[in-house]
Amino acid sequence: MAADQDTLWKIEPHTRAKHEILQRYLEAWFPILNKWHNRIVYIDGFCGPGRYRGGEPGSPIIALDVAANHRRALSGEVVFWFIDERQDRIDHLQRELASHAYPSHFRVYAQCGTFHELVDTVLESLDCKGTSLAPTFAFVDPFGFKGIPFSVIKTLLGHKRCEVLVTFMVSSMSRFLGHPRDEIVQHIVDAFGSEECIQIAQEHGDRIAKLRDLYQKQLMTVARFVRAFAVSNRQNQLLYFLFFASKHRLGHIKMKEAMRKVDREGLFSFSDRTDPAQGSLFAEQVSPVLRQLLEDKFAGQGLIQVSQMREFVEDDTGYLVKDMKEVLKREETEGKIRVREDKADGKKRKKDTFPDEVVLEYVTRR
Repeated sequence: MAADQDTLWKIEPHTRAKHEILQRYLEAWFPILNKWHNRIVYIDGFCGPGRYRGGEPGSPIIALDVAANHRRALSGEVVFWFIDERQDRIDHLQRELASHAYPSHFRVYAQCGTFHELVDTVLESLDCKGTSLAPTFAFVDPFGFKGIPFSVIKTLLGHKRCEVLVTFMVSSMSRFLGHPRDEIVQHIVDAFGSEECIQIAQEHGDRIAKLRDLYQKQLMTVARFVRAFAVSNRQNQLLYFLFFASKHRLGHIKMKEAMRKVDREGLFSFSDRTDPAQGSLFAEQVSPVLRQLLEDKFAGQGLIQVSQMREFVEDDTGYLVKDMKEVLKREETEGKIRVREDKADGKKRKKDTFPDEVVLEYVTRR
């Protein structure tokens, strides 16, 4: 029986990676938002039964456990809204929830229904009342591509402090865009929020890359930061992309950190073939891609403060600040950049360090 038909099913390695990303991000998200807001919301749009066949925790249990056991105790109201269209899975999840003890200020709801219809109803109600959604993280993790219309994602992201992590089945979409049944194609069009995906399906070249770029473009209309994480199977065939979208720099940084801790090679991709015993190649060498990005952006601009570089790396690349500092250290050693001994704040720079106040310039070769 296919996993999407069972009440419980076997967990796959790529799902473990996805859950690790979710867990690591929530470990940062819950305390950050809870510090400034007395009500925060976690939505799991395709929550499943809460456990896998082997007893491994599903995303609802992972989220609850992260919040309940965080070293920084959460205060205020923390709302968990678990949605699944299968009643048998909701029944199983409710039994799982009943066996767990959680703080009294946690509000936990497990509801049978479709993600887009239930969320749409709540968002429309808030709109009618002229109120805004509390800070919300929505995990949208369907088996396929039905029931994730971009209109709902767009409305969620339209609220000030909402973020989404979406499992986006680009490979399946690419195959089914030529399906003879109009309703199947319409599910895909709805997911993109654009009929441009149909045109892409008729073009030559890398359709999957074009579809990925289209969804990223759509998300960028309502979010400042969008990051995609490729997930592949044991044959190294792409299964889907995890898309993260947010308006907030810190959320973007924390998601990149979570993704990088799961990714073995620093390329924002995970494959079931990855050997966990293999060391990270990325950690052992300075990325030539980042070196080129920094040179293209800043060479020829004269004196540059490291804070400018940091903002560029954090906001506009898939890399982290530690990667940038590794590159700058190598560039200085090779004589490709000249670093001033006096920082912008007037203090002396400590050798081989690159805090925000350090000033440098690229050396022009003649």
